[in-house]
Amino acid sequence: MSTPIIRVHWLNESRAFRVLQLLEQLKLDYEIVPYKRNQDFRAPEDAKKIHPLGRFPLVELEDRTTGKKKVLAESGYIFHYILQHFDSKGLLKNNDPDQAEQIEYFLYYAEGSLQLPLMIEFILSMTKKAPIPFPLSYLSGKVADKISEKYSKGELQNQLKFVEGEIAKNQGYLVGGKLSGADILMLSPLQHALDGGFAKHEEYPHISKFMDTLTALDSYSAAMAKASANGGKF
Repeated sequence: MSTPIIRVHWLNESRAFRVLQLLEQLKLDYEIVPYKRNQDFRAPEDAKKIHPLGRFPLVELEDRTTGKKKVLAESGYIFHYILQHFDSKGLLKNNDPDQAEQIEYFLYYAEGSLQLPLMIEFILSMTKKAPIPFPLSYLSGKVADKISEKYSKGELQNQLKFVEGEIAKNQGYLVGGKLSGADILMLSPLQHALDGGFAKHEEYPHISKFMDTLTALDSYSAAMAKASANGGKF
């Protein structure tokens, strides 16, 4: 059975970049359908024509014979589907059943346990930068600091310590000492956490080295070039 036409509905300045790197690593042909954020930094309404929620990334698969289309949403599920159906050479798979399950776990973990406190920290940081007049700006900043202190900052540190330990015991990767789809999916939130200033590189040396390893891949530079050509900013 031939590989369907793969279209990545891609939003500039978004985590959809990870799907491009996955497809590049698997050496799959694909098309990019670019979208740009509006003046409120939101996804355009046109995205809802592809999927009712209008969230990115979205991957559209079109059968080359029948023309039937299927739309994949949610990053973890997109990765799961692509790895299950299109990694015919086993480039990102692990033949050990336990390690294969661990890879599957990280596909959900990246968008769940890790992403939630990171997103809260990001929203709180945006609150502190918002153009709110004094003294409301002072009060909103204090509230943001208190929420961060009581929940998200400590929880993010907890999650990053866990990831640091997993990479340390798996020879620089998340599972089994070799590159998997989970590594590619996890790169974005780790970059956001460390490069975005929510954690310090020196506190997480194994994560920092992991990030260097992933960004040195040919698949990363190829995806970066295509993303930049379609309005991506890095």
